Amino acid sequence: MESIITDIVKIIKSENNVIAREKALMCYFFGLIRELIKLALEEVDAGLVEETK
Repeated sequence: MESIITDIVKIIKSENNVIAREKALMCYFFGLIRELIKLALEEVDAGLVEETK
């Protein structure tokens, strides 16, 4: 969790343009959400595989 906050702070400090900052943050959050969904679906998939065995 701390690395996420560190990443967000870096993005905020690295962009001077408000629109560029928002775009960079959106891209970061979309990537984070994508990774979380991937992990959740992998867990569900593993459970379904065990059920079918």
